[in-house]
Formats: sequence, C-alpha cells, structure tokens
Amino acid sequence: MANRITDAFTRMEAQIADRITNGLTTAERVRGLHQTLDMDLNDYAKFQTLKTLAVAQGLHTPEEGQSVYVCLGESVQTFNEQPIHVKSVLTSFFAELLTAQIRQRRVRTKPSLQATAPAEASC
Repeated sequence: MANRITDAFTRMEAQIADRITNGLTTAERVRGLHQTLDMDLNDYAKFQTLKTLAVAQGLHTPEEGQSVYVCLGESVQTFNEQPIHVKSVLTSFFAELLTAQIRQRRVRTKPSLQATAPAEASC
C-alpha cells in the first residue's frame, strides 16, 4: 500500500526544486519560509495527538502515522529542523487534521432538527 505522506514528501521536494529552477521562487525565499513553518510545543503536542487519533480511526494507515511520528521526532526542535519539503507537507497535514476535528465537533454539537423545530400549537 502506498504511503501518502512519504509520497507527498517526494512530490513537494520536486515541486520546490522545479519552482526554483523555473524562477517562480528563489532558494532564499524558500529558506525564509522554513522558519515561518516552525511549530511551538503546543502545536507539536496537538499534532501528535491528532495524528494518533487519525490512525486509530482508520483515516490514515499505521505506516503513514509512523512516517509522521518519525518526522516529528522526540521534540518540537526535530520538526523545526526538518527540510522545507517535509515541514510543508506536515504543516498541510496538520491543517487537514485540525479541519477534520472541527468538522467532527460541529457534527457532535449540532442540534437535531426535531429539537429546533417549533412546537405544535395546541387547540
């Protein structure tokens, strides 16, 4: 089975190189983006938790979860020192996990239509 995370790393690395080669960006701009994608400890912990839940819920394979785990490393510093293509993919993945969590919360807290329907008038 394909690992969508590692496949995305490969694609992103090629895309970045291609954009630099074609003059759409510069290596300097890419280096500047690197620090912008740094995480703090709270984001790091949240990412680890959401990644684990995504695997437990079957949204991602154990292999994909392991790939993320390895790249996040044992500390936030490990993630912050990853190459830009890894940080970019993982930041997008984190955003997807956060969006999915928000959607799940909305579904759980959305009142049922019956509960919000007006009561029938009694005659």
